[in-house]
Amino acid sequence: MASAMGLLAACAKPDRNFAPPAASEPRPELTAPADIVAALAKGGYILYMRHGETIREQGEIEAKNRETGRFNIEDCTTQRNLSDNGREQARASGVAYRRVGIPVARHISSRYCRALQTARLFADEVELSEALTSEGAITKNPERIKAVQAVLSVQPPPGQNLMLFAHQGIFYAATELTTQEGWTVVLEPGNFKRIIARIAPRDWEVLARAARPARR
Repeated sequence: MASAMGLLAACAKPDRNFAPPAASEPRPELTAPADIVAALAKGGYILYMRHGETIREQGEIEAKNRETGRFNIEDCTTQRNLSDNGREQARASGVAYRRVGIPVARHISSRYCRALQTARLFADEVELSEALTSEGAITKNPERIKAVQAVLSVQPPPGQNLMLFAHQGIFYAATELTTQEGWTVVLEPGNFKRIIARIAPRDWEVLARAARPARR
């Protein structure tokens, strides 16, 4: 089942931006769809989703806009954005996610366009987080890293989960864990040495099918 779910992808040395997780990172404890659905149904987890697939070449445009002072968090044209494939992938994943019926108390997103657009395909009500936005370099700012760790340590209400939509850079800085575009990492709040599950974009449809018998 792990191959169908795509939850155990690994490589010898991770590219923090786009490569699969390193083999040295904790292995997901749950890989079977039914087990993941059952765990999330009970609540108590943080679901950290990296925004959908982007137009990588726009990363240079965003960097230059920062250097010249033209970057604007409210202006999507100054940022790296979702690709057409990324939008479609996020749309399909969002539809399947809603069918799974996971109890989620809050959906919280970075203010970057690529993260917020992804979040709005998963939930009708999305909160914005300055900690998850983390404009500019974060790795040299301990206070900003602590702010991200604080968000990742929030305990959801009983029987509920929290879902976050943000980025790889701040996730790695806060946890030393990696995640690919469009993937979701399920964590125990405040515990960055344990990965409950990794959910690929295509896995939401698999989880939706696994959840259907449980609701009968």
